[in-house]
Amino acid sequence: MQKIEWDAPAELVEFADNPMPGTGAAGYLRARDGKKLRNAVFMPRATPRATVVLMTGYSEFIEKYFETIGDLLARDFCVVVLEWRGHGLSEGNSKDPQRLHLRHFDQNVEDLEDRFDRLVRGACPAPYLGLAHSMGGQISLRAAHKHPDWFAALAHSAPMFGLRINRHAMRNLRLALPWIALFSGRDNWSRFDPPTRTRENPASNRVTTDAARYTRNEGVLAFDPRLQINGRSIGWSMTTFATIQRTQAPRYLNGVSTPLFIGTAERDIVVDNDAQTHIIRHVRDGRAKVYADAMHEIMMEKDAIRQAFLADVDAFFAEKAGI
Repeated sequence: MQKIEWDAPAELVEFADNPMPGTGAAGYLRARDGKKLRNAVFMPRATPRATVVLMTGYSEFIEKYFETIGDLLARDFCVVVLEWRGHGLSEGNSKDPQRLHLRHFDQNVEDLEDRFDRLVRGACPAPYLGLAHSMGGQISLRAAHKHPDWFAALAHSAPMFGLRINRHAMRNLRLALPWIALFSGRDNWSRFDPPTRTRENPASNRVTTDAARYTRNEGVLAFDPRLQINGRSIGWSMTTFATIQRTQAPRYLNGVSTPLFIGTAERDIVVDNDAQTHIIRHVRDGRAKVYADAMHEIMMEKDAIRQAFLADVDAFFAEKAGI
């Protein structure tokens, strides 16, 4: 690994139930608008086969993936985790640090651009492979469309190409939100989408059948509440809904040449599995597999499910990148 010139040092939060995997380096790099974005790089003991760029989902943070990073290191991958703006310990746009807010969804793609050459290519060995969960899938697909030379292959876990919201409800929300934003401001809570973690509305498990891993991840947030996201702004929802619609256009998808593998969670109640089928049908080189009994967070699922997914991803990477 090349020496990394961070813009500022950053910490990784570690405690007994969620130990840091191997040896990692963390630091902040500034986005084009000056926001400090946290990143981490982990190197395997052996010579790396390739570099996996691990892209997390909505409300997630680097530490949530310590176990998965360890699995990838054991497979001799260098692992880079690029935290999204407003997530974890990365600076965001909102006046409330626990609320996500975007001026436009492709700010996330821009943040990826600002770090890809400098950190991924600058410090880590080729070939470069993408592994993304949920919202990270939406971002990485748009990045692959714009930068077909970045990833030798791209794998997704339950990507956010559609949401499990009734079609009529979605249409009504898209019509109502601009009017609500006009009076309330885009960086504010919506009455239809209030803060998600309050005494009256505590978190509940809608994402995995593995109660122990869910409890562990909640324990990280209890240990360091700075990592917690409490919901999204009106503006975040508006730009996300519009981006999902644009990404589903067949003409747009025909422009994605990066080989794509999608792991679909059979029991997902967060994202729309039919949208994933639609994406695979229209990209140039795509395949998918349904993981029986899996809920949304496949990489946080029971051992048999998550290990099957990681083995399939490894085989896909080996085939497409020749490693």
